[in-house]
Amino acid sequence: MSRAVPLLAGVFLISLAFLGLQITLTRVLSVALSHHYVFVVVSLALLGLGLGGVMVHLLHRYWAGTRAEPTVLALFGAASAVVIAMAIGLILALAQRTGVHEYGLAFFAVILLPFLAAGLFFAELYRRHAAMSGPLYGADLAGAAAGAVVAVIALNVWGGIGGSFALAVIAAAGSLLLARQAEAGRALALTASGVALAATLGLTLVQATGVMGTTLPVGNNPDKEIHDAIHGPREGAVTDSRWSAFGRTDLITYARTDDHRDLYIDGTAGTPMYRFTGDLANPGDAVETLEREFPGRFPFLFMDEERRDNALIIGPGGGRDVLLAARAGFESITAVEVNRELLDIVRDQGAYNGGLYTDFDHIDVRHGEGRHFIKRSDDAYDLIFMSLPVTNTSRSREGFALTENFLLTEQAVGEYLDHLNEGGQLVVVTHDELAILRLLRITLDAMAGRGMDTPEAMEHIYILGSFPYPVFVVADEPFPPSTARRILRQAANVGFSTNASYTPHVRQQGAMNPLLQGMAHGQMSLDDAMARVEEQGHNLSAVTDNRPFFYHFEPSLPQAIQWLFWAALGASALVLLHPLARGFRHPSGERRRLPRQVLLFAAIGLGFMLVEVSLVQRLTLFLGDPVLSLAVLLFALLVFMGLGSLASSRVPPTRFGAALAVAALAVVALTVGFAWGLPALLDWLMPLELAGRIIASALLLAPLSFALGFPFPLVVRSMDLQRYGGAVPWMWAINGVFSVLGAVTAVVIAMTVGLSEVLLAGAVCYGLVLVLTLHPDGRPRAFSMRR
Repeated sequence: MSRAVPLLAGVFLISLAFLGLQITLTRVLSVALSHHYVFVVVSLALLGLGLGGVMVHLLHRYWAGTRAEPTVLALFGAASAVVIAMAIGLILALAQRTGVHEYGLAFFAVILLPFLAAGLFFAELYRRHAAMSGPLYGADLAGAAAGAVVAVIALNVWGGIGGSFALAVIAAAGSLLLARQAEAGRALALTASGVALAATLGLTLVQATGVMGTTLPVGNNPDKEIHDAIHGPREGAVTDSRWSAFGRTDLITYARTDDHRDLYIDGTAGTPMYRFTGDLANPGDAVETLEREFPGRFPFLFMDEERRDNALIIGPGGGRDVLLAARAGFESITAVEVNRELLDIVRDQGAYNGGLYTDFDHIDVRHGEGRHFIKRSDDAYDLIFMSLPVTNTSRSREGFALTENFLLTEQAVGEYLDHLNEGGQLVVVTHDELAILRLLRITLDAMAGRGMDTPEAMEHIYILGSFPYPVFVVADEPFPPSTARRILRQAANVGFSTNASYTPHVRQQGAMNPLLQGMAHGQMSLDDAMARVEEQGHNLSAVTDNRPFFYHFEPSLPQAIQWLFWAALGASALVLLHPLARGFRHPSGERRRLPRQVLLFAAIGLGFMLVEVSLVQRLTLFLGDPVLSLAVLLFALLVFMGLGSLASSRVPPTRFGAALAVAALAVVALTVGFAWGLPALLDWLMPLELAGRIIASALLLAPLSFALGFPFPLVVRSMDLQRYGGAVPWMWAINGVFSVLGAVTAVVIAMTVGLSEVLLAGAVCYGLVLVLTLHPDGRPRAFSMRR
């Protein structure tokens, strides 16, 4: 036990470092390249872990049984810490280059390196210590759980670069613990680990000073909005920059104009902050120009003066929409912003923006996620306003990271309508005509659920064809004919495109968009209208909480997702075919293919990722804060899995088959139950306070996670008992590569069918585990290594 404690502690720290590194690198790549690449980090991490298993399988004969064998784990741990630091240094060097977006493949190669080193470490760990795979896997999972929390803290305190360097120090400390328990060659192991610790600690301290080019630049990627802000004619410069687990928020001020300043999240998703005098009656030239030019101002002109008691602004950003509502005379304004750092910057800029977020008693600006806020609110509003509700960061509008924010779904629109006072209005300023048409689709779907047919529902709606920011308005009550005609005349007077606009009650041909007019007058059904648009090569399918990809307009999956899927499928086929064709050599000299074990590890890797991705997505809306959700959900999932792994170490060899069958059956039953009943259960629990929701999330995850912790260590132990420990690194590789496939497949299924179906696909995988564990007569079988 005295030798096992340093081993378990070292595994804990190294696992912590690498799970945390996955999270910090998603933030770094979202800043340096684009939000598209966040999902790639997860895939590269899992692929690197799998490739490490292949390398150990091919190379371990060179150190197995030699005096060097006791030092290998510590050396691999030290190397992984150094490679983390080297990778971060290379990322910084690449990010300094103009046109950084052209170096995507170089970034991918750099990111793969530390996870390949981690793969070497963990594959050798389970090969050499297969007999104690239960405690080791438990320490591995507990470390990963801690890494989810530590990464959030590191990002908030040190940012993406400093946080990554700090994780390298943690990995080096883990290797030092492993060096202490080496039976032979301890001096070499201690020296290597000590050098790794000193080097990573030194680099961390250097980065903390901000010298030697250790800050991550912005503005070198022409694909990002912030590039134009900095290099464009207004000559912008970053004057404030703040990291957090949510992202990097930069404030841009301009040399050639000071009417407004812009805030960017990860270099994109810009939001303006206007110069404001602090006097709503005399706001200054910048605000008056805003009101003349921004289409989002237009709906305020037609709102009943007596129905301006309270407004809810979702995603106020730099305060533009709050200014509009305040100038329109709303007596009480609540604004909900998901980015805490953005709020802090705007508050600190009170001298410039008139103290908009700090000095007005009737303006209440809160940190929170808009959809979560409305689900928990009992208040009703005269106005609910959203302006450009999308963040082109790792909360990807293309859905690469499966962290869509649920703001624009059929259920969301229904909830907004439920929170409107009599005569209240929902106003959404969006990007283009496709976004307007999809918003119309989900609004009509939501109103159909309330018993309205399409012509009746269209009397509650008007649309302004303003480019580039069209405006969508839906009211609690039908618009009177006189108001509708006045809106259309005024829209034409200010230059809005009438061909892209719509107001109810107007039958004159050519007066507005003919497609929308035909739907309003019963000449065309909703399905026929959407089919006509889709014939032009656009996807306007329904958007629900089960499939919340509002901005996925392509008729097929995004090219990057398709590429990743086929690449992962090909890699998975290769790691399966090799052992099935060549088999594994037993110490007796006989070769066996072990098809059951090969398929078991494949099903476990694929199934776990499907279950994890779906559950994290579902529970994110329940908890509200996306950063908190990530930390809490990964922590709970991995901790209870670790406890399951520890419990598996108490299962005697004669009961391996029964224990694995029971665990697989439990996973199948619970995932099917979650797929069917989790959304309703979470809605029922939504009124709980934050602490209660965190506890409820942990309790919901506990039994499933506990069962998920059994299969991997049980199969590893069975292989060791049958003297097939040498095959464990390849099985680790199968598990890792199929985890890549699972992550990509989760995206594919979610975008084409839905999140509940992702869970059901995970249940199918664990159903396969159950089948592979049973005799033909249905009884669990012992784990003999049959051909």
